[in-house]
Amino acid sequence: MKKIFALILLIPSMCFAQIELDWSEQLIVNENTELGYTRPKVVFTANNIPVVMWSRQTNKEVYVSRWDGSSFGTPVKVTPEGLNVFAQDWAAPDMAAYGNKVVVAFAAVPETSGLIYTVTSLDGGLTFSDTVRVSNNPVTRFPAVTVSPDLSVSVAFMEFEPDYLEPHYAVATSSDGLQPYTSSVKATGPAPGEACDCCPANIITNGDKHVLFFRNNDNDLRDIWASVSTDNGQTFATVKEIDTTNWMIGACPSSGPSGMLNDDSLFYTWMSGASGNTRVMIGAASSADLSIGQHYMITPDIASNVSQNFPIIAGYRKNTGVVWEENQSGVSTVKLAVSDAGVLNLPKDSIYLVSTNSNSFAKNPHVAFSNGVYHITWQDIRSQSIYYRNATIKNFVGINEVLKAENQIGVFPNPSDGIIHLDNLTNRNSIKVFNLTGQLVHERQIHFEKTISIDLSALPKGTYILEVIGVDFSEKQIIMKN
Repeated sequence: MKKIFALILLIPSMCFAQIELDWSEQLIVNENTELGYTRPKVVFTANNIPVVMWSRQTNKEVYVSRWDGSSFGTPVKVTPEGLNVFAQDWAAPDMAAYGNKVVVAFAAVPETSGLIYTVTSLDGGLTFSDTVRVSNNPVTRFPAVTVSPDLSVSVAFMEFEPDYLEPHYAVATSSDGLQPYTSSVKATGPAPGEACDCCPANIITNGDKHVLFFRNNDNDLRDIWASVSTDNGQTFATVKEIDTTNWMIGACPSSGPSGMLNDDSLFYTWMSGASGNTRVMIGAASSADLSIGQHYMITPDIASNVSQNFPIIAGYRKNTGVVWEENQSGVSTVKLAVSDAGVLNLPKDSIYLVSTNSNSFAKNPHVAFSNGVYHITWQDIRSQSIYYRNATIKNFVGINEVLKAENQIGVFPNPSDGIIHLDNLTNRNSIKVFNLTGQLVHERQIHFEKTISIDLSALPKGTYILEVIGVDFSEKQIIMKN
C-alpha cells in the first residue's frame, strides 16, 4: 500500500502558554507638528521594511516615512499642492502594500466636489506617482485599499445616491494602480437598511478573492457584515452579517471592522458596545459562504470603567495579533494580543502594553505582520507625535506544526477505488479536491458533518490533493486512486 502523506497548513490549538516576544525600543516616526500626526498606518515592503503613513488634520496633507535601517527617514508628502484630503481622528487615508508596491488612497475635500484618488510607489515607499482618480462620483468618503499578489489594486469607498441617500460601499479596480480604475461596482448588495454612513470599512485580498468588511445600519442595528468577490472585485455575490452581538445604537460609533484572509477562512475584529461597554471582539467565518464560526470578547474580565476602540488585526496563518486603543481613567494606551495557535485562541496572558510612555495619550494604533514580526504604529495626542515599535516572536518558525494525530481527519481507504470516506470532520465546513496541476476536480459543502463519503470514481487513476476547510483553519492531505 502506498504511504499517506499529510501537510497541515493551518490548525487550531488549545495551547495557552504565553507568547514570548522580543520588543524593540519605542521609536519616533515623526515629531514635527508642522507635518501632523493623525491616524497613522503601517505596512511592510520587500525585505520586511516598515513604511508608516499619516495625515495632517489642519492642512489636510498626507505623509509617508520609510525605515532606513537605523531610523525613519524624512517624511515624503504624497498629496499634490492644492489638493486637500479628508483626515480626522476616526477616519483618514488608507495604505496597502505588496512587495515594493505601496499604494495610498484618500478622499479629497470638500466632500460635495472632491473625489477618491490613489498614489503609488514602486520603490517601497521612497517616491510616489501622481494621483490617479478612482471614481467620478462627487459624493464619496472612506477609501480603503488593497494590493493583490498580481500587483493589481482595488479601492473600496462609500458612495451615495443623490441628496446623500442610500449610503453603500463600492469597489473599483486598477491593473496596477497607475492605470485607470474600472467603473465601481456596488459591494454591499442586499444588506438590509444601509451601510453605516460614518463608519470606515476594510478590504483585503489574496488574489481573485476580495473581502469587504463594513458596519451596516439596519434601523440602528449596527453590526459587522462582510461581502465576498471571487472574480477580482468585479462582482460581490455573497453578502452576510458576520456579527451576532446585535448592537443597537442610535448614534454613530465611527468605528469599523478589520479583517485578514487565510486560505478560505476569515478572521476579523471590531468594537461592539452591545455588552454596555465598548469592547474589542474577535471572530472567524468561512470566506466561501460567510458561515460564522466562534466569536468572543478578547478581554471579558476587565473593569467597567475601561473602554476599548479601533482594533486592527494582522497575521499569517496561525500567528495572529490584534492591537487596540484602551482608555482607563483618562489615560489612553495601546494594547496587543497575540496567539501562535489561531485567532480563536488569543490567550489572556499574551496581552501586552505597547505604548510605554507614562505621560502619553496613545490612540489609533495600527499593525502589520511579516516574517514573525508585528510592526505597530500609533499617534500620541499629548506630544503630537507618531510612534513605532515592533515585536518579534521568539523562536519563530514559518512552517506550521504538524497536527496531533487525535485531531487529524481520517481518510480511508487510501489508495482507493474511488469511494473515499472522511471521518473526524468536526468544525470543518467544506472540502475541495485538486489534481496535481492545481485544477479543482471536486468540491462539496459539508456543513460541519462528522463523517461523509465522496465519490471520485469518475476521475482518472492518479494522485490528488484533498483540502478540508474549517472556519478558522484548513488542512491538506494527499489521496491516491488505484
